[in-house]
Amino acid sequence: MYSKTPTQLSTHQSLYSVLQVWAFAVSLLICGLQPSSLMAGKYAVILEDDIIEFNGEVSFELAFLQNDSADIPQFPATLRCLLQPQNGKEIEVTARREDGGAPSTAPRDTPFVKQKYRFRLTPELQGTIIVRLVEVKVARFVVESMVARSPAEERVAAAAQSESYTGSKADYADLDSLFSLYQPYLKNISAYEPMYFLVGSDPENSKFQISFKYRFINPDSSFAKNFPWVTGFHFGYTQTSFWDLSSDSAPFADTSYRPELFYLTKNLLDSDIGPLKGVFLQGGVQHHSNGRGGEFSRSSNYVYAWPSFIFFNEDNQFGLGIFPKFWAYMNNDDTTNPDLMDYQGYFEIDAKAGFADSVVLGAKYRYASEGHSYELDLSYPLHSFFNNALDLYLYLQYSDLLAESLLNYSDRTQVFRLGLAIVR
Repeated sequence: MYSKTPTQLSTHQSLYSVLQVWAFAVSLLICGLQPSSLMAGKYAVILEDDIIEFNGEVSFELAFLQNDSADIPQFPATLRCLLQPQNGKEIEVTARREDGGAPSTAPRDTPFVKQKYRFRLTPELQGTIIVRLVEVKVARFVVESMVARSPAEERVAAAAQSESYTGSKADYADLDSLFSLYQPYLKNISAYEPMYFLVGSDPENSKFQISFKYRFINPDSSFAKNFPWVTGFHFGYTQTSFWDLSSDSAPFADTSYRPELFYLTKNLLDSDIGPLKGVFLQGGVQHHSNGRGGEFSRSSNYVYAWPSFIFFNEDNQFGLGIFPKFWAYMNNDDTTNPDLMDYQGYFEIDAKAGFADSVVLGAKYRYASEGHSYELDLSYPLHSFFNNALDLYLYLQYSDLLAESLLNYSDRTQVFRLGLAIVR
C-alpha cells in the first residue's frame, strides 16, 4: 500500500480531465453531429456504475459539450430509454431528472455541463442490457444487472469469510455449500402449506404435516425470458399424519397424501390498489388418498381453482390474505368413500392476518351438506426469545372439522393442539 503525493494527485486529475474530453470526442464521432428531435447539441453519457443490482437503479449523467456559440440546454424532466436485454424483447422505461432541472456545473477545466438522471430496472431485465436514449443523439451504453444473493447464500458467504483458514476451504464453510454444487435445482423448491408438529390436548389426536412445491422451469433460462408464463407450472406435495401418542407403540392412526400438479400466475395487478398488493390465481389437479388397501382405503381426485388476495401495509408490516378455494371431484372411490363430498364439501375460505415478524392468526371455514367445519391457527416466532437464534414458530391450533382424516371422514374432530412450526 502507498499514498499518492500532491504531485501525483494533480497528474491523475489532469489525466482524468483529458480522458473525459476524449470520451466526448469518441461519443460525438459515434453519434454524429446531427441534432436530435428534442435537444440539439453535442451530448455524452457518464455512468456512475455499470454493474447494477437486480431490481436496482441505474444512475447516469447526461453531459452537454459547451462552446462559445452554444447555449446551455434545458434538460427535460424525463427521458425515454429503450432497454435491450441480451435475451428478450426491447422495453421502454422513463429516466427522471434527479434535481430541479438546473444543470450541475462542471469543473472549470472541463468544457461541459451535466445533469443526473435515474431509472429503475424491471424484474425481467437481467444480465447485459443495452440502453438507448430516444430524444437525445448520444452513444448507446451498456449496464450489467446482477441478481442479489439469497439470504441462505449470504449466510454461507459470511460463514466462509469468518473462518480462520484461507484458500479453497473458505469457499465451502459447511456441507450445504458443497452439496448445493451438485443440486442446482434446489432453488426451485419452496414452502407451500404450513409445516408443523402438534401435540393434541388428547394425545391420541396429535399430528404433523410437511409440504413443499417445486417449480419446473428455471426463471433465469432464455426459454423463460421469451415465455415468462411457463414459470407458473409446479408440482406440490403435502402429507398429513395423525399420530396416536397415547398408545404404547405410538402408531400413526392415519396418513393422507396429496400430490398435485398446478399452475400459479404472477401478480395479476399492474399496480397497487390501495392496500391491495397482489392478486394471484392457482389452478390444478390433486390426488388425495391414505395409501391403504382394502376396506381401509380412501381416495379421491379433484380439479380446483384457488385465487389469493393479498393486502399489506409496508409502514407497519401488517398483512391480510384471503384465499377462497373451489373444487370438483373426479374418479372418487365409490366403494370405500362414496359420500366423501357430503363431509368435505366443495369450497373453503382461508384467511390469515398478522405482522410479518410477529403474531399471525389464521382462520379456515368449510361448508358441506353434513355440517360446517372450522379451524383456527395462532403462531408466533420464537427467535425473539432466544437472541435471534431459534428459527421456529410457537403454533396453537383449534380444530372443529368433519373429514379431517380420510380414514374416519364421517367423524367430527374437536381438539386443541400445541407445538412447533417451521412454516405457518
